[in-house]
Order: sequence, then structure tokens, then C-alpha cells
Amino acid sequence: MGKWIVIGLIVLWIVCMWCVLIYALMRGWGPYIRSRRQKKIRVRARVKQKQGSHDFNPLEMRMEFIRKVLLFECEDAVDRDYDVHDDIWDWVEVGDEGDLVYQGDLFVSFDADRIRHDPDKLYKHLTRH
Repeated sequence: MGKWIVIGLIVLWIVCMWCVLIYALMRGWGPYIRSRRQKKIRVRARVKQKQGSHDFNPLEMRMEFIRKVLLFECEDAVDRDYDVHDDIWDWVEVGDEGDLVYQGDLFVSFDADRIRHDPDKLYKHLTRH
């Protein structure tokens, strides 16, 4: 009799752990999956502000950005903020205007109207390599 109670408790524990795991995955990945199912929207926007969070990097012994956020002022009178990749953060400046592409709550791209120069291509052109 005691053996069946122990087996029942083990099965109940396994079922509960699977329920907790599925719930955690749905809460964590749910917003991402819902955003990916929506269509991409293109809107004219201007970079209103660059926000970043600093933290100490013990490997390089210096402060660095750990979170890079761009705040866009869009034509439809909505301010949108997105976490962006380092490449976007470095190329975009406050006041740049262009086309913002987003999908749900996810940032897709920002095509600024101003002309950008790739430093590597510019270096090769100037040094004729």
C-alpha cells in the first residue's frame, strides 16, 4: 500500500513539474510568438532619444552599455521604443528621420534618410586597396 502512495506522489510531482514548465514557456515565449505572427508595418519616424543602461564589465574592466534602446517619434503620433542591436545603435543619431519597420512589439529595421558611409569601404577607397 505504501509503495503505491509513493508512486502516486511521484507521478503527481512529474505532472506538476511539466505543467509549471509549460506555463513558464508560454509566459516567456508567448509575447514573442504573438508578435512574430503579425504583419510587418512600415511608418515614417524620427529618432527622439537614445537610451542605454550601463553596467561594469569585469572582463574588460570598464563600464559599457548592456541595454540599448531607441525611442522613435512616429508619424501616427505614437512614441515607440525598441531594444536594438549594436550596429543600429552606432549608426543612428538623435534626429534621424526615416522608415521604421516593426512587427507587433518587435523592432525589424530603421532605414534612415541620411547617407551612411561604411568605414571599411571608405578606408579602402581612400587608401586604394
